[in-house]
Amino acid sequence: MPILNDIRATLDTALAAVSGLPAIAFENAPFEQNAGTPHLRASLFLTSRRPATRGPDPQNRYQGIYQVVVAVPTDQGAGAAMDYADLIMTEFDGSSDITGTPTVSIEYSETGGPVFSDPFYLLPVNIAWYVYAQ
Repeated sequence: MPILNDIRATLDTALAAVSGLPAIAFENAPFEQNAGTPHLRASLFLTSRRPATRGPDPQNRYQGIYQVVVAVPTDQGAGAAMDYADLIMTEFDGSSDITGTPTVSIEYSETGGPVFSDPFYLLPVNIAWYVYAQ
């Protein structure tokens, strides 16, 4: 399996294991959205693939953003979205490692600006990750 699929699987598995979160729509996977029900949308972005070492068998540093968008029904306040964001950021805390194949290191996690996309209030959680691999 290519490295990006391995990274995605490690992060998706960690997200799915977080207790107290609503249903998750994984990237480009079937998901039935209900306007009155909170859910999450997860996406993986590769921002850089650069050599980390030189020589006959060099390592690369892969880094990117794992974005989890919290979607809660509009007109119900921002509190529920922020509670879900806190759960996610606690699991994906900066300077931690998510064990998998490969182990994915987390640099930081933070929320972005909210967006209204009726019938949902959307709050993105951006998780910066990196992996050293050949």
